[in-house]
Amino acid sequence: MIINEGKPEGGELITEQVMQEHKTKLMTHYKEKNVDGIIEVLLSLRVNALQIAPELRKNLVYELVRNDIFLITENDNFDFPMGILEINNSSLKHAITSLISVIASTLKGVEYLSHKNKMQIVEKIIKVKSLIESSFLTESHRF
Repeated sequence: MIINEGKPEGGELITEQVMQEHKTKLMTHYKEKNVDGIIEVLLSLRVNALQIAPELRKNLVYELVRNDIFLITENDNFDFPMGILEINNSSLKHAITSLISVIASTLKGVEYLSHKNKMQIVEKIIKVKSLIESSFLTESHRF
């Protein structure tokens, strides 16, 4: 299922087929409002990114962008990722912000996430992270 271009451990990249399967599953789970399924796909993509050698990780990000994992280019908007970010589930918010963080680790990824110089995703991530941190601080002071 993976190609490794003859490189040993840590040098593998996700194949086109696997990338498309992840994208299809992500869209299907979103349409079905299957939060656990969305989380599974997002975390799978992130884990794949973290298992790849750092010098090859940008190639995976380029594949995520090229395959338009969040449908930003295809739809010419941010409705899909923003819709996921609107779902009230802390595990889901962690999963999507973690994958967005991986994507934002490259110039191409930043360009993708700021499609047409719009900062909607960045602004939403700041709000989500602020809420997560403030709720964490509130919970940790309950004792």
